Amino acid sequence: MRKTFLLYVLLSAAFIAVNVATLGNLEPWIDEVMLLDTAYNAAVHGSWSTTAWYRVVGEYPFSTYPPLYQMLAAAWIWLFGGSMVAVRSLNLLIVFMLGLGCLRLMRRHALPLTPGAVTMFTVLLWGTGEMAWMYRCGRPDMLCALLTVGAVLAIDRHLTARSWLTPWAVMVMSALVVCSGVQAAVCLCVLWLFLFVVMKGRRREMLRLLVPLAGGLAAGLLLTMLFMLAHGRLIAFVSSLVQYSATLSAIAIALLPWAGEAFCFEATPYLQKLQELGATSGLGDRLAPIVTFRSFIILAAVALIAYVVSLRKALGDSGFLALLFAVGVPFAMTLAGRFPDYYRWMAFLPLLMALTSIAVHRRWWAAVFGVLATVLAMQGIRSMQPDPQWSYARMRSFVGRQHFAETDAVVCPFSVFYEMKALCDTCYFVGIFPPEFVGHVDYVIQPGDDQRISDYVRQLRADSTVVLTAVDRCEHPSLTLYAVHYD
Repeated sequence: MRKTFLLYVLLSAAFIAVNVATLGNLEPWIDEVMLLDTAYNAAVHGSWSTTAWYRVVGEYPFSTYPPLYQMLAAAWIWLFGGSMVAVRSLNLLIVFMLGLGCLRLMRRHALPLTPGAVTMFTVLLWGTGEMAWMYRCGRPDMLCALLTVGAVLAIDRHLTARSWLTPWAVMVMSALVVCSGVQAAVCLCVLWLFLFVVMKGRRREMLRLLVPLAGGLAAGLLLTMLFMLAHGRLIAFVSSLVQYSATLSAIAIALLPWAGEAFCFEATPYLQKLQELGATSGLGDRLAPIVTFRSFIILAAVALIAYVVSLRKALGDSGFLALLFAVGVPFAMTLAGRFPDYYRWMAFLPLLMALTSIAVHRRWWAAVFGVLATVLAMQGIRSMQPDPQWSYARMRSFVGRQHFAETDAVVCPFSVFYEMKALCDTCYFVGIFPPEFVGHVDYVIQPGDDQRISDYVRQLRADSTVVLTAVDRCEHPSLTLYAVHYD
């Protein structure tokens, strides 16, 4: 056990070093900025506010995502600073702990982890391109994954060695799962339903488990709603839940006309908004992106072949059940609402556990998975290389040579988030923030590919009391800095 733990630590350290050296190659994007802007403001300015969110139900923008990740990120920024590498390194620590949690779960199921199996697991966890993108993109999904694995460990302990503490552990962990992301709570519910179906001889235990599990999920949802209520954003939070779930949106579209008549309000604007967000798209359209999850499809197909060819007697073991869950979770999550790229950990982690189970039982298949892991990791590391159209060094040089004052208000693209937040107290990310809430502006940084900022620049030019002056330009990325003067 000590040797396999040391092997995991050493391999993880190598991947962490590669990531730290290449984190600047990934351009900051909309989701990352939306979620971290609040955390940065909380850490640096002491205010739970944002200028990188959208308007919900007509209210001033406010982050309606469950706050646990942002609270954790705020503490991280307060401790280690707000640079890109520092902030993105939080997810590297979370993934390291996630791997330990997965290995712990497999050991609890009496899986004799060999050095080869641990090597394969670690390389696939850190090295595959899709997984690497998930932990490098600045979203809270890795925290969701870690707490979900923690909840599964608590559930497993409750089912195998019940004591008066185990139901409380299930409640606490499931509550934290909700506070990290409602989508993770949905995944946990899917897992309970899956176990209830496949564990025919233990359904009474599964029903008893439902009490602390549902209690914890309800407590987590209540805590999140109380947080939103305290900030006057409860209705906005509920509205966000609906609009980000295709299933809930479809139900809302069906019920809104009736509700409008019953409660005397105009439902048309809400219907139009939901339809614009694609709530009426079919199940097939929502499932189609899964074909781009190449590493998952390749590994799942080989795992199924391994069970059919060599492990027919093991079709009921925990590894095979993990494989079934991995294959089924994209369909279940899509039915529940949505399954975008950054939810793919829900399928990939149980698949890794299934592969590890096969690897410790069959050396030949361990060699096959080892080769696949090496190839996929090479492709994943290649995906971390610089984009010729994007240079963080050039962008940082462009921002650094300007003469911004701390009190300046600047309209910014997402790509300059980390550099500009350190320089100016007021940064409006108009790529998502509604322009009608933008006040006095001193500068505008216009990228070549952001239509909303381009529209804002045209709006300023159409105002006879405003004069725009091009101050500086940058290529790769394409950025133009305008000074704004008011008559």
